[in-house]
Amino acid sequence: MADSNEMTINLVVLGRTQTGKSAAGNRLLGSDDFESQLSPSSVTTCCSLRSSCRISGITRRNGCELALRVRVLDTPGYPHSSLSKEWVRETVRSALAHHFREEGLHLALLVLRADLPLCPDENDHTIQFIQVTNK
Repeated sequence: MADSNEMTINLVVLGRTQTGKSAAGNRLLGSDDFESQLSPSSVTTCCSLRSSCRISGITRRNGCELALRVRVLDTPGYPHSSLSKEWVRETVRSALAHHFREEGLHLALLVLRADLPLCPDENDHTIQFIQVTNK
């Protein structure tokens, strides 16, 4: 937390390739900071951290008004269309340690495609990726 009147939420966006992770990150921030486009292959190739502006009057703690700041870490898809699973795993692990070392990770958002049926085996691989990466 930068000061006692500001609350920061650290969030990582994870999911399979072509699920809309970057678009979800942009929606959370109210921006177009992350590259997001419809493509037949993976768009995001490295982790990227962006922060929202300082949003005042969003919440209260002990009767005092707090400002909120959201920090979003966008990640490459897993599995990626051109990068190895090991490279993606290590890149995400390194970015989490680097960006959220002091305050820690608060939320992990798993993005799934709504237009495809849920496939338990595929989602299990993504959840295992999250568990292994966050150790």
